[in-house]
Amino acid sequence: MIDASAQGHADGLPTIRRPVFEDLVYAFMHGLADFRAAPVFGLTIGGIYTFGGLLILYVVNRLGYGFLGFPIMAGFALVGPYAAIALYTVSRLRERGEPVTWAAMARNLTPGVMRECSYLGILLIFLMAIWLKSGAVVYAIFFGMRLLSLPAFMEALLSTSAGYGFLILGHAIGAGFAILVFSLSVVSFPLMVDRGTDFISALITSIRTVRANPQLMLGWGAFIGLMLLAGFLSVFIGLMIVLPLLGHASWHLYRRLVV
Repeated sequence: MIDASAQGHADGLPTIRRPVFEDLVYAFMHGLADFRAAPVFGLTIGGIYTFGGLLILYVVNRLGYGFLGFPIMAGFALVGPYAAIALYTVSRLRERGEPVTWAAMARNLTPGVMRECSYLGILLIFLMAIWLKSGAVVYAIFFGMRLLSLPAFMEALLSTSAGYGFLILGHAIGAGFAILVFSLSVVSFPLMVDRGTDFISALITSIRTVRANPQLMLGWGAFIGLMLLAGFLSVFIGLMIVLPLLGHASWHLYRRLVV
């Protein structure tokens, strides 16, 4: 039965049920259950994601752009929903009572599904590139064109007015990007994996989901941000657990909200 607060749509898009706090608790607990039931898949996918982040940071630091470390970590989080595609499939298989195997996951990720997910993935990578360019511009505004070493940059960041300005403006711009990406992706990838929906319809559905209860959904987005931050502060190692946990939770939140 559709909840009385559900919002239909005249053009054939899925019906959205207004999110409530209990939905977030349900999604998190069931996401935790999925991760505990199939940890090998979550840790493998999370490990690949973690390695990618560490590799990017290493290359950037070797090139002398260590000041972009924080923007890179924040930007890397923007593509997390795309990296979690296989995790949605794990939750989907468990929900159907089917064995979770790599072969079963591959069968569910059909060429059509991967094509639509890739379109959105390219959009997220494009937004990540803009975010990194914005980070470089903000750096130039406060520190000029000279490249500081990573230790010198950290010292300036925490002890000078230029560093404080960099942090304030950088966080403001980053928050805007995070809200945009969250609105575009909170249910779009699970929807495409589950129903083979085209990525434009998935984007619209995701935005409508956030608009149905923006305060609660943005609170969920802030929680995701804090979880990712904890993963980054552990030198990315914590992402091996954070990514699969959030990926599975996103699947269950989608199943609760998209009728």
